[in-house]
Amino acid sequence: MSVQYIIGRSGSGKTKYIFADIKNKLLEKKNATLILIVPEQFTFQTQKDLISFLNQKGIMEIEILSFQRLAFRVFEELGAPREKLLGELGRNMVLRKVIDDISEELNIYHKSVKQPGFMKNLGDMICEFKQYDISPCDLLDKRELVKNRPILEAKINDLLLVYQAFNDYIKEKYITLEENLDFLAAKIKDSTFLENAYIWIDGFYGFTPQQYRILVELFKKAKEVSLTLTLDSRGDLYQSFDETDPFYESRRTFDKLNKITAFYNISLKEPVKLFNQNKELEKNKELFHLEKEYFNYPVEEYQKETKHIKLFAASNPYSEIEHTARLILKFVREKGYRYRDIAVVTGKIAQYQKIIEGVFKEYKIPYFIDDKKDILSHPLIELILAALEILNTNWSYESIFRYLKTGFTGISMEEVDLLENYVLAYGIRGIDRWTKENWKINKETFEDELEKKYEESILERINQTRIKVVEPLVIFSKKVKNKKNLTFKAITVALYEFLEDLGVRERLSDYINQFKEENKLNLVNENLQIWDSIIELFDKMVEILGDEKITLKQYPKVLNSGFEQCELSLIPPALDQIVVADLERSRLPHIKALFVIGINDGIIPANKEELRLFSDEERRTMETLGVELAPDSRRKAFEEQFLIYSGLTKPQEYLLLSFSLGDVEGKALRPSVLISRIKKIFPKLSQSSDLIVYDENELISSPIATFQYLGQALRGLLDENDLLDVWKDVLSWYVGQEDWQDQINITIQGLFHSNQEYYLKKETVKKLYKDKIYASVSRLEKFAACPFGYFVQYGLKAKERKVYKLSLPDIGIFFHNALDIFSKKLVDNKTSWKDLTDSLRDKMVEETINEIAPKVDNEILLSSERNKYLISRLKRITKRAVWALSEHIRRGNFKPAESEVAFGVNHPLPPIVIELSNGEKLILTGRIDRVDILDEDDKVFVNIIDYKSGSQSFNLADIYYGIQMQLILYLDAFIESGKELYGKNLFPAGAFYFKIDDPIINSAKEMSDEELEALLLKELKLSGIVLEDENIIRQMDNSIGRYSNIIPVEINKNGIGKNSSTATMEQFDELRQYVRNMAVEIGEEILKGNVKISPYKSGDITSCSYCLYKSVCQFDTLLEDNKYKNLNKLNKEKVWEKIKEANRKEVEVDHD
Repeated sequence: MSVQYIIGRSGSGKTKYIFADIKNKLLEKKNATLILIVPEQFTFQTQKDLISFLNQKGIMEIEILSFQRLAFRVFEELGAPREKLLGELGRNMVLRKVIDDISEELNIYHKSVKQPGFMKNLGDMICEFKQYDISPCDLLDKRELVKNRPILEAKINDLLLVYQAFNDYIKEKYITLEENLDFLAAKIKDSTFLENAYIWIDGFYGFTPQQYRILVELFKKAKEVSLTLTLDSRGDLYQSFDETDPFYESRRTFDKLNKITAFYNISLKEPVKLFNQNKELEKNKELFHLEKEYFNYPVEEYQKETKHIKLFAASNPYSEIEHTARLILKFVREKGYRYRDIAVVTGKIAQYQKIIEGVFKEYKIPYFIDDKKDILSHPLIELILAALEILNTNWSYESIFRYLKTGFTGISMEEVDLLENYVLAYGIRGIDRWTKENWKINKETFEDELEKKYEESILERINQTRIKVVEPLVIFSKKVKNKKNLTFKAITVALYEFLEDLGVRERLSDYINQFKEENKLNLVNENLQIWDSIIELFDKMVEILGDEKITLKQYPKVLNSGFEQCELSLIPPALDQIVVADLERSRLPHIKALFVIGINDGIIPANKEELRLFSDEERRTMETLGVELAPDSRRKAFEEQFLIYSGLTKPQEYLLLSFSLGDVEGKALRPSVLISRIKKIFPKLSQSSDLIVYDENELISSPIATFQYLGQALRGLLDENDLLDVWKDVLSWYVGQEDWQDQINITIQGLFHSNQEYYLKKETVKKLYKDKIYASVSRLEKFAACPFGYFVQYGLKAKERKVYKLSLPDIGIFFHNALDIFSKKLVDNKTSWKDLTDSLRDKMVEETINEIAPKVDNEILLSSERNKYLISRLKRITKRAVWALSEHIRRGNFKPAESEVAFGVNHPLPPIVIELSNGEKLILTGRIDRVDILDEDDKVFVNIIDYKSGSQSFNLADIYYGIQMQLILYLDAFIESGKELYGKNLFPAGAFYFKIDDPIINSAKEMSDEELEALLLKELKLSGIVLEDENIIRQMDNSIGRYSNIIPVEINKNGIGKNSSTATMEQFDELRQYVRNMAVEIGEEILKGNVKISPYKSGDITSCSYCLYKSVCQFDTLLEDNKYKNLNKLNKEKVWEKIKEANRKEVEVDHD
C-alpha cells in the first residue's frame, strides 16, 4: 500500500517510464492485477502506444481503463447499483422533460430554455454539482447568503428548482454517471480484483472531488499506485505557488495528494524525477530549448537560425493548408517519414476541417480527423425531425422538402425537384392540399400545344411522386395526430414503425456499400453507427420516459435534446495516416513532425464561446461561501497555456508553425500572441510566406494539386512571360498521360477563352425560329437591350422558377385586367367615363376587384390575411387610377374607343408584318391598353395609352436606341389597320404611358379639395408625346392654363412652350418610320443568329439591373470582351436630327 509520483516536464518521458515499469511487471510474472488508468478520450490511443512499446500484437495481462470503465469492472465482480445507470443521453432527455414541466416557475432562465445549447449547459451544470458534491440543500443554504446579489440569487433559485426536480424524477430509479463513481468509491474496499493490484495513473493534471475519493480507496487497497504529474522536477516541489504558475493545476493536485496521503497515513515513495528522458528531444537542441524556455520570464534566447522549428505566414487558410500538404509530401518522399509520424493540430478543428478534407484529397494524403462528430447534421436525423415537423406544422413546404431532400425517402432528387417546382408554383400548403385530390395545372399559361402536352406528362409523374410522399406520412400521422393521452412510448414506437415502413435500414445499408466501393472509410464508419445510435436513443426514451404523457408538439424537443448528446466515435480507418487533432484535447501518438496550423488570435489560444450559467465573478463568490466548482475562465486560460505547451513539445524532430494573414473573404487576421512568444525565444526563427515567390519546384506534388499551378504558369504566357523549364517538363508529363487529356485541352482552351458570343450557326437559327419570327414589341426591346438576354429568354425559353407569390408583374397584369373589365362594364351599363359619379365609380371598382381577385393565380389573393389586406390596397389604387382617367377624359373631347385591343392572328386587328431584306418575316403581335379618338370631319385623331404600374416614363432617346419602341409601334399599327374600322384616314395625336398609382401628397399647408385634386392630377399626368397642334392639345385638355395637369404640355403667350413633349405630324411620321426600320434591323439580326453579350448602360442604369440571366452570361466588365453598350445622353433636338439622318440613310444606328 504505497504511492509514488512520477514527475517531469512535458516530453520528459513519464508515459514511457510507466510503460517500462509495466513491461518489468509483466516479465516478473507475479500474476498480479495490472491497471493503467487514463482519461476516457485517451484509452484507445494509449492501448495502441502500449502495444507498440511492448512490441506485441495485443495485451491481455494489463487493463487500460478510465474511471468509469474501472467502475464497470468492479461492478462485474461485486454487482452494480440497484438503480439503472442514466448516461448523458438519458440525463439530457430527463432534463428536457423536467424543464417543460417547470418552465413557468423559472425566473432568470425562463426564456433561455429555448436557446440552442442551453440544455447542454444545464446538463453540464448538473454534472458539475454532482462531481463537486453540491446537493440541493447546499444551494438552498447559499441562496440565503446572497440576498444582496439579486441576479445570483435568481440563478441559484432556478438551478435549485431544476436540480431538485431532476433528482426527484430519477430518485430510486436511476443514478447518474457521477453518482456511479460515488458507488465505485464505496465498493473498492470489498474488491478482491483490486487486492494487491499495481495501478498506474497517467494523463491527468487535476481531479474532481469524486475522483479524489476513488484515489483514496485505491491508495488503501492497491499494492502500489503510481501517478504522473507534469511538474518541473528540477525545482522545489513543495514551494508556494499561485494561479500564474505554469504548472498550477499539477502543483495543486500534488499538494492535495500529499494532504490525502498524510491524512490516511499512506506510504509515499520517493518521487521519480525525470530529466531529459526523451533522448530524441535532447538531441534536437531547438525543440529542447523551446520546452525549457516556454514558461520562463525572461527567456534565454536561442541565437542560431532555426532548422527544426519553422514559421509560415499564409495569405489565407486555404493557402496555409496547401503549404502544409506540400511539406507533408516532402517529408514522406525525402525524409522517409510514414504518414503516421506526422500530426496536424489546431485550436478549432471545425474552422479548418472542410479545407483540410479538400486539400488533402487533392494531394492524396491519407488522414484521420480526431474529433467526435455529432449526429444532428446526419440526413437520417434530419428525416426524423422533419417528419415530426410535417405533422406539427400542417405539412408546411419547408418541413416537407427538408424531409424529402435527406435521401432516405426512396424518392429520387429529380422527382423531388419536379415536385418542388409544382409546390412552389401553385402554393401547395397544408395536409388537405397534399392528400385530398390529384393536382392540376393551369392550362392558360402555356404558349403552345407542345408545351401543354409536355407539362401534362410531367404532371402525371408529379402526382405519382405525391402519392409516394403522402402514404407513409399519413399512416404515421394517424397513429399520433390528434390522439389523447399520448405517451413517449406511443410516439416512439410509431416513429420506429414509420422508419421501418420507409425502408430506412435497407437504404442506409446501400449507402454504406456505396461508400465502401468509393473507399470513403470515414463515411462507412459514421453510417455504421448512426442506426444503432438512433435505436439506443429510442430505447432509452421508452425506458426512462415511456409512460409519461407528452404532446406531439413537445416530443421533438425532448428527442432533439437526446440527439444533441449523441456523438459518433470515429476510429482511424487505417494505420498509416496523418492525424488531425485538437491541440489541447487530443493525445497524440509518438510523432516526429508536428504542424500547428491556425496560430491566429481567437484560434490558438481559442476564444471559448461557452455560455456558462455562472459567471467567473459568481463562481468566485460561491467559492468564498465554501462551494467548490470547476475552474473559472481565468484558471482555464492558464490551463490552456499549459496544454499548448504540452502540445508544442510533442514532436521529436520538427515543429512547423503557421498562421493566416487573412480569412477566405480577404479580411485581415491577427497572428496569435503565441507567435510573438516563440519569436522571443527564437529571434532568428526561420520564417517564410506565400507572398514571396516560391521555389517553383516546391509547387510540384500530387497530379491534382500541381495541375492548378500549371494553369497559373500557362496563364503567364498571355502576359508574354516565358514558361520556365520546370513547367515545360510538367506540361510534357501531363500531355503524355491519357487520363489528363481532357483537362489539358480544357485548360488550353480556357487560356484563350472569351466571355462573348457572337452569331449562331444557320442550322441552329432555323431550329429556333424557322423563317418567321413571332414576337411582341417588348421582345424587340429586349433584343435591343441585350441580344444574349433575348436569346436565353425567347430562343432557349429559359424560365425563372415560378413561385406562388404576388410579384410586381402580377400586380401590373391585375391592374390591366381591372381597368379593362371596368371599361367593359361601362359599355355594358351604357355609362360614359364623363358621366361617372364618385359613388358609382367606387362601387364599380369594388365589384370589378371582387370579381377578378379569386381568379388571380390560383386564388393567391385569398391565400393569406396579408394578401387579403392587399386587396383593399389594390382597390384604393384602382379607384384613384379610375378617378384620374375619368378626369382626363372629362376635361377633353377625345373619347375612349377601344380597350385591350389586340392585334395578331384571329384578333380584331391583324398582326404587324414586317418584310425583312432576305424575304423572311417578322410578325409582331400585341395588345393596346386603350385607344382614344377624336373624330373631326374627314380625319380621325388617335391617342394610344399604355397602363404602367411601374415607374417607366416616356423618353425620346430611348426610342432612338430601340429600348422603348412599344408606344410608337402600337400607334403605327392602329393607324395602319384602323382605317377599316372608321372608314377614314387616321392620324397620330399622342402616345402615352399612364402610371397606375395612389400618390401621397406632402404639403406644409392646408389645401382645399380643388387644390388637392390639382396636385393629384399633376402626379398622375400622362407621360408621352403629343401632336404639336394647339387645337389638338386643347381637345385633350380643355382646362389647360399655363401648364396642363393631364398631358406633358405647357402653353405660353407665344404658343406651345419649349419644354413640352410634342412632335409635328412630319416628326410623327419620321418616328413611325424609324421604329419600323429598327424592327427590321432587329428582326434581321435575330435571324442572323446574333447572341452578343451586349447590355446597355445609360447613366447609372443598365439592362443587367433586372435581368434574370446574369448567372448565365456571367458578364463582367473586368473581362476584355465584356463592355457595356453606352447610350449617350441626347437632347430632343439631337434625337430628331439622328432619327431623320437614320431614315434618310437607312443605316445601322450608331450606339457609340
